[in-house]
Amino acid sequence: MGDVGAEFDACTKNLDESIKREMMRKGALATNTLRNVELEVLSKGGSGRKYKRLPNRSSAPGETPAPQSGHLRQDWNDETLIEGNRVTSRIKSNVKYAKWLEGGTKKMASRPFIDPIKKKAGPQIEEIYGSDFEVTL
Repeated sequence: MGDVGAEFDACTKNLDESIKREMMRKGALATNTLRNVELEVLSKGGSGRKYKRLPNRSSAPGETPAPQSGHLRQDWNDETLIEGNRVTSRIKSNVKYAKWLEGGTKKMASRPFIDPIKKKAGPQIEEIYGSDFEVTL
């Protein structure tokens, strides 16, 4: 009788590891999708003022940030975490001024980019995880 219990526990453990590996794989695909969409969203030129000291036309208030140095597009970390039955895939900018662009300041209107990335990446990420999983962006 004890052997059946041990065998069942071993099978459950293997199944759990298999599911975790599959979720990590899907999580990596999701973060890759977020990165690709982020690059696309942050590569669009702006329709704001053209400053002599900047290489490109700036973004207008409410537009996604226009590329200038390229740091905002290039300096991101991604991670996939599994906690219980929840998988979290995310990307995070390492650029200190990203929060000021996203939310604005006293002297500058916001240049939101987080919601456009989520909106564009959402359908692709839902497809990655399939209909068996609830996806929250």
